[in-house]
Amino acid sequence: MNTDVEAPSEPEDSGGGREAKSDPGRPTDAGNVGAAPRDDDPAPEAWEAIEQLFALAPHLRPGRANVMGDTRVSGDVVAGDKRVDVHLHNIPLPRLHTVGPLPTSELDFLTQTFAPNRRYDELCSLLTSQRVLVLRGRPDTGRRTAALRMLMQAGPKTDEVIALDPGTEPAELADHVQPGQAHVVVDPLTSQDNPLRDIHLNAIRSRLGDHGLLVVVAARGTAMEDVTAHDWEAPSAVDITRAHLLLAIQRSAEHFGPFDTAAAADKVCRLLELDSVVRYLSVGPSPREAVGFAGLLLEYAAGRCGDEELSSYGRTAAEEITSRWFGVANQSAGATLRDKAFLIALAVFDGLPYPLVAELGDLLYVQLRTVEEPDRAAGYPVFSSSPADRLTLARAQELDDETYTAWGRLPERVVAFQNDSLWNTVLRHVWTSHPAVRKPLLAWLDTLVTDRRVSVRLRAAVAAGVLAAADFGYAFDNFLDQWGSSPQPMQRQLAAWSLYTAAEHGMDTAVRQLLSNWSRQHDLARRWTVARSYALLGGATATSALRDIGRMAATGPEPDSALQSALKQALEALLQGPAAVIVLEQLVQWHASRGSLGELAAAGFLRGARRRHSVVDTEAATWPKLLWLSDHDAHARQYVVMMWRGLLGNRSHREAARDELVRWVQVADRASAKVAQHRAFADAAPFDEAAEDHDTRSDVEWALGKLLPLLVETQNDWERLDHLLRRLDPPGGVRNSTVARLRAALSDPTAPSRRL
Repeated sequence: MNTDVEAPSEPEDSGGGREAKSDPGRPTDAGNVGAAPRDDDPAPEAWEAIEQLFALAPHLRPGRANVMGDTRVSGDVVAGDKRVDVHLHNIPLPRLHTVGPLPTSELDFLTQTFAPNRRYDELCSLLTSQRVLVLRGRPDTGRRTAALRMLMQAGPKTDEVIALDPGTEPAELADHVQPGQAHVVVDPLTSQDNPLRDIHLNAIRSRLGDHGLLVVVAARGTAMEDVTAHDWEAPSAVDITRAHLLLAIQRSAEHFGPFDTAAAADKVCRLLELDSVVRYLSVGPSPREAVGFAGLLLEYAAGRCGDEELSSYGRTAAEEITSRWFGVANQSAGATLRDKAFLIALAVFDGLPYPLVAELGDLLYVQLRTVEEPDRAAGYPVFSSSPADRLTLARAQELDDETYTAWGRLPERVVAFQNDSLWNTVLRHVWTSHPAVRKPLLAWLDTLVTDRRVSVRLRAAVAAGVLAAADFGYAFDNFLDQWGSSPQPMQRQLAAWSLYTAAEHGMDTAVRQLLSNWSRQHDLARRWTVARSYALLGGATATSALRDIGRMAATGPEPDSALQSALKQALEALLQGPAAVIVLEQLVQWHASRGSLGELAAAGFLRGARRRHSVVDTEAATWPKLLWLSDHDAHARQYVVMMWRGLLGNRSHREAARDELVRWVQVADRASAKVAQHRAFADAAPFDEAAEDHDTRSDVEWALGKLLPLLVETQNDWERLDHLLRRLDPPGGVRNSTVARLRAALSDPTAPSRRL
């Protein structure tokens, strides 16, 4: 049995055809570029859309942390004559951040690498005395990092910081803070009609008590009334790079004995004095770029890259290269129009095979020529620059990789920019610096988003999101509104992918505002797009996502089958993310209310219960995600138990709940069987049934054995669960050891208290 989520027996209606996975054995119409979308062209289910986005657009993977967990990049540094592996966490850093308690690992790493600016001590003192501080600064200046460091330094000794959802109404922020705790909210959603007011901050102070703290991290455009905001400027890029290098070298040296601080400082100084390093840091890169540059310097110290890679790193180098490419009109002095079309195509399809990039680049070339040479006959040379010449011009490389296809992952030769910043820099540059490109570029994107190849239309949506981040108003008028309100589910999914990309590229405040507005409208297509967008945004918007999902389920026009399906799938996706505990708490409240919200809570929980979670540091690699969460978080356990009790006690949901609980037992049984097999091979000992009962219980089975007794409140509950387990014994009287142990755990009088 496949341990991944099983598809529903009948695909749910998407409103424009069934929402089902495409047949992996049937190839797509690879040559049908520009075909109009058919009415039966299905959108993927929400979780499949998430997986497609990060599989087919790997340059967005840093943001995957919002949906699925932490992002880590490893590298080596040289420590004496030894080389060891070290980790710089959260490089590259996701632009969107989860809500709820922040991971201890993130806060510890921040403490060890924080570089203050000149005003830091003053601002930290103000926070200590006033308990609520508004820190104002441009994005990518380290303002959130500074806020977290202040809270850890001045805050209560709980080693916990709670991130509030920026989509929360300013007047409701006080309802979401906890007395005596440290909190941060980044770029709260405000408007001229609904600004952040001093009265809101006073209400927060009263709620926090004597020891609680809040830092509001605001942008220059955040609407405020009678509020004193303190400006934040980015610290020195040299200081940031030095802090990250010192930590990495310290971690590597700890493997070989006491840490020599003087030797480490000397090594860092030598790296920072390199000519290419001095040039790069002198132009004032953002803190995010400085952190990434520190990682590259580790590669340099390990001998895996040279001066050329250092010189070509980052946004500044990418902008200089891009300006040279597109700033020269004379063919003899720079790239030809066809070459420029190829460069734009490579920006959209970075990391995909060369023939695809060249084919679609030529389609763009035709569009560009209609502007540059409208009287010239259509067509272009069949033979032109060699691939090697084009890749040299593009500062790109060809390498072996695996790409996702209709037949699974297949090995292919792909092409990619050597500078990771080039793909979005090219798109932003041509969009903002060359207005004449906009019309042909939009016509080209219109062709791409109707292509039958999923990778083509998804990459087009991602590119559209980058363009939206550069000019959101223009993008909304020219394609976002059209896609988001389309009667075709696939076009609405394009809008969701684009909105996620725009949010990841700095337009998150505008995206949240748009989603909130659309959720209030009675347009079912726009509401569907809202649900799909929240599924992608994940833990970064959990509180406001739940607010808007609840609004769409309970107010306005009754959801059709497509919207109902989208709302359920959005909850399923949110339950897999880092804000799952917040989602579970809301589901418990909705389920208790019955009605449409109760039905939505039940359906969303059961879909989430079916999802599997890969855990690499346990004996069983695959868990039911909600079981794993309940085993690791007391609050999650409480909410999971309450949901199971409610569903098993409800005639309408009992059968579906039993089916999902049976799946948990089956996963536990398979995990224990694997543990038994692995230990048998490791020990090479004769099989001993008594030892097997004790020694081969997997972590999944242990967790389920602790959970099941908590579901029992009455004798009827016990009989129902015991009957469910007995039915899982195979026919013929053969004893299933996992079922037997779970039945014993259910009846154990020493089991954990059943009172929550």
